[in-house]
Amino acid sequence: MAARSSSGASARRSAAVQRLIDSADQSLSLLASFGDAPASSTAGLSLDSSAAESLPSAPSTRFGLDDDDVMGAADEPQVTEEEGEEDARLLEPVVHASVRGGLLHVKGVFPDLSTEFVDVDPRFTTVGDLKRALCERRDCAGSLGFSAREARVMFGGQLVEDAWLVVDCGMGFEGAIHIIKAGSFLGRAPGGLFDGRGTPRADPKLSISSIASVYAGQQTQPPLTVAQLGSSNDQVMSQLATFNQSLSLATVPSTRGDLLSRHVRPEEASFAEMAADFYENLERVQDSDLYCEKLLSGYIDVLQTRLEKLEASLASGSKARGVPNVAQQRLQSDIKELRDERNTWRLLFELRQVCHASKEMADGEDSLMMLGAEAEELRFEMLEDDAVRLLETRNEPYKIQRAVKAWLESMALESTISISDKRGATGSRTLRMMRKQVFPGEEVRMDPDAVLRDGDDHILPDDLEDEAELMKAVWLYVRAGRMDDAIDLCIRLGQSWRAASLSGGNPVGASESNEREDMAMERWGNPFRALWKSMCWRLSEQAVGEKLSKSNSLLAKKYEELIYAALSGNIQVITKSSLCETWEDHCWAYLQGITEQQLDDILYKLLKVKSQSSQLIVGNNTHYLRHYSSLLDKTKYLKRYQVDLDTLFEELRSSQSELVRMQANQPHRQIQAKLVTAKFQYIVSSILDTLLFNPEDDSYNWDLQLNSTVQSDETSALFLRFAAHFIMFANFTGEHFDEQAGHMILKLYIRHLVKHRQLQFVPVYASRLPTAGAIEIYVQMLSTVEDRLERELCIKRILEYAGMDVLSTVLQAVVERLCEEYRLVAQDQQQNKGQPVSSDVPTTEIDRKRIRTIELLCFYTEHRAEALVRANLLTRQFLMEGKFAAVKELVEDTLPEDSIGALDLNRGAQLLRDDDEIERAMREFLCWRAYILAGAQYDLWRNCINNPGTDALSLYSEEKNYLTDLMFHVSRSAAATLEVLHFENGWLMGCSNDATEDTAIRERCLPTLVFNLHFIQLESAKTIMRLNHYPEDAKAELARPLLEKSIEVADVVADEHYGVYHALDQDQCRDLLHGFRESAVSLAFVESMPTPVISPDTDQE
Repeated sequence: MAARSSSGASARRSAAVQRLIDSADQSLSLLASFGDAPASSTAGLSLDSSAAESLPSAPSTRFGLDDDDVMGAADEPQVTEEEGEEDARLLEPVVHASVRGGLLHVKGVFPDLSTEFVDVDPRFTTVGDLKRALCERRDCAGSLGFSAREARVMFGGQLVEDAWLVVDCGMGFEGAIHIIKAGSFLGRAPGGLFDGRGTPRADPKLSISSIASVYAGQQTQPPLTVAQLGSSNDQVMSQLATFNQSLSLATVPSTRGDLLSRHVRPEEASFAEMAADFYENLERVQDSDLYCEKLLSGYIDVLQTRLEKLEASLASGSKARGVPNVAQQRLQSDIKELRDERNTWRLLFELRQVCHASKEMADGEDSLMMLGAEAEELRFEMLEDDAVRLLETRNEPYKIQRAVKAWLESMALESTISISDKRGATGSRTLRMMRKQVFPGEEVRMDPDAVLRDGDDHILPDDLEDEAELMKAVWLYVRAGRMDDAIDLCIRLGQSWRAASLSGGNPVGASESNEREDMAMERWGNPFRALWKSMCWRLSEQAVGEKLSKSNSLLAKKYEELIYAALSGNIQVITKSSLCETWEDHCWAYLQGITEQQLDDILYKLLKVKSQSSQLIVGNNTHYLRHYSSLLDKTKYLKRYQVDLDTLFEELRSSQSELVRMQANQPHRQIQAKLVTAKFQYIVSSILDTLLFNPEDDSYNWDLQLNSTVQSDETSALFLRFAAHFIMFANFTGEHFDEQAGHMILKLYIRHLVKHRQLQFVPVYASRLPTAGAIEIYVQMLSTVEDRLERELCIKRILEYAGMDVLSTVLQAVVERLCEEYRLVAQDQQQNKGQPVSSDVPTTEIDRKRIRTIELLCFYTEHRAEALVRANLLTRQFLMEGKFAAVKELVEDTLPEDSIGALDLNRGAQLLRDDDEIERAMREFLCWRAYILAGAQYDLWRNCINNPGTDALSLYSEEKNYLTDLMFHVSRSAAATLEVLHFENGWLMGCSNDATEDTAIRERCLPTLVFNLHFIQLESAKTIMRLNHYPEDAKAELARPLLEKSIEVADVVADEHYGVYHALDQDQCRDLLHGFRESAVSLAFVESMPTPVISPDTDQE
């Protein structure tokens, strides 16, 4: 029995340990995804949140199990009851809904695996509030090295935005809330973009190189030495190679709250997060160029990921439906536009790298030894490889041309095809058939030129198909700049002769090899490169005649012509081919020819320099020089494009190919063409401005025109987002363009965000505008928000980017604007209904909107004075409109109860009002509060006196209880009314600068209170006298003081200090005198009642 118990205990213990190991593995994997290794002081396993919660320890504790502990657990004789409960708790949910008050008991796990707990209301608490509460409990700044602002919340394996509600994040999920350090998309490793030891620059934009600077500096750059050529951008490239992580903020959580994230496209959210992270970390940047390139790579990664998802969705949809529908067509359009945008960002990235490399080279020139002015650039001892490196290093236009060509090749790389090894494994089928003597009596040749010489009649169709597919694959590799892959493919498929024909374009180079002891010289390249190119030129123009009749033979021949045309620089063959009809193909063909022509030219000059020094130079013969000169003559027309590529792009816009013309005039192609030549002014003012704005509209204002239709509504949201981010990036890098046009483009994208309720992203872009423009945009944005919680989240977001001063101005303006707008609407409604102003007008929905406007000023104590001022102003408007019910709702429900106390404690922190205004606002608010209280107490008295009424009271006890309630409400109502009439220094006196309005309001409010005070006393006395079962003497004793006080109302009105009589007109005074007379008559009647005589016998009894 003991053995069985020990075996069962060991099994339970082993199961518990296994759960701990699984939890630890999961926790370690999660932490690894954050980029921070878990800190552990032991060699054992660090437990995750679920394991940590189950152990009875302090909230901030790390746990570990050593191997000895695990092994020793199995040897224990039995498991205690506490340990069994401990193991059972491992399976409990990590997050539990609290049964107390509907709160949620949330557990936060920090990077060091410590935990904290807070109770929150998930309906009203944001993720940011939750994060700050947990970080404050943990003291993250002191113990973990990052503040709450630098922290992010991860839930369910995804990052969650601070602006979302906890309830919208699905907190019922049984998982841990992980608090992690915000992994900026820029590495913070020493020597990277951030270096804590360096001093942050005040303006990082000062050291950023722009694309235009490459063109501006190409004329003044001094000649470079061969020693300089060897030291290129290796350091820059090695730094960029470290940026292999995707942006930490580039993914959007799949669970979004409906409050602020309606209709959010994933790439829009990702771009906004990246831009926010970019500017947030700007002050710590040490290398602005690398910083910009990292941002661009983030944009590209986001678009590439989105493209892959859309293409997969389109492919699955096409298989399911067969015929494209409207949704698929829209999907195809989005894919095309996203691909164009990705290509534009890629081009900008390539150009930025050229600028960065040129800037690094220019900065390092002072520390390098320069050749004298008399030194020649090309010298006898140079190899062709040295001359090519000289061209690549010192010729700035050539760098840009190569970068653009590499960009075009990267796009073509997506279209390459893979050919199976089985294609060439068995060799030519025609050759096998010939060996089997299938062609008796026929002379069949199978050398490489046999098809062109003898025709394709004897070639089997499968062989022709294989040849066509091979030529297409080789061409796509050549088009993608993968010459080595094309050569390898030919060798792999048994066409080594063709591989040799493709391999003659490398310039001659040499280096010492250390692989052998004799220090042998390793050489490469083709010394007769020009002759090889001349032969390729001939092959690209070789006539076919009528010997090729089969379609695959003709197709293979066309691809072969394209291949050799590209190798030789014969551009005309490529541009006239039906297989190359896109704008990218034509651009690549010209850039291939331009770069090859410059390469040929510098190698020809080097050959001339060598020939002047020695006759023993390879290629120094008349025949070879004649071929070289002829080749240069054929391509010299390309020189006109070298200086200014704008000429090339303009010619493509008028190309003979209809498809090329159409593509060249598309927005992204136009932008790409102007990016190459750094024409940012043209991009902004002539391309973006023309697409997004009406040509007749040249206004510069901040009106979002949310209720109007503008030209940009016809433009896709994708292009609007691109335009906004392009403007922000170009402005940061110091490119020159029309700044006002850029502001208007940003405004259009902000308009799109506001109309689609993506309000959490608006401050990211509005913060890049002038302060006046940002304020106006924030005002318009908040004017569209009516939900209280949504308002609070928007205000917090604005405060994060703009600061309290700007937020104060925004809130003051939006409240003023909304109140005036709603007032005019309410006035029109009241006029249309024909209601007199003096009547008690019921509260409408517009009136409630006017009331809820004040809550915009109640989120921060710094604005409480302004809230009081606006509430007082709105109260005056309601009273003048006869809306007494709205006044009550405004004063009682809208403003926080602690408004006066908060103002007393934080008077110095008020931003919008001075002390005198605050004092008057507090006094006026107290006047309104007293007025509302008087009305409320009067209503309670009326309810008491009318319900149930004296006629319904049939017993003495009922009358006694009724009298108790009545006298209580009489005293409370009279006191509240008298508090208004005898308010210190006069009710509403000295509260505003408009004495006329104060007088009008007093004339509207105070007479009613005077009559109420008199009526309360008189009617209560009459009610008492109408009681049936109460003693007559007791009724007289109760009624007499009330009647006397009703007459004393005259003293209240006539008191000169409070000036109540000024608020009554003659008719009201006459009516009041009639009331006093009635009170006097009633008092006389009560006084005339006989007083009962109490005998001594009665007293004794």
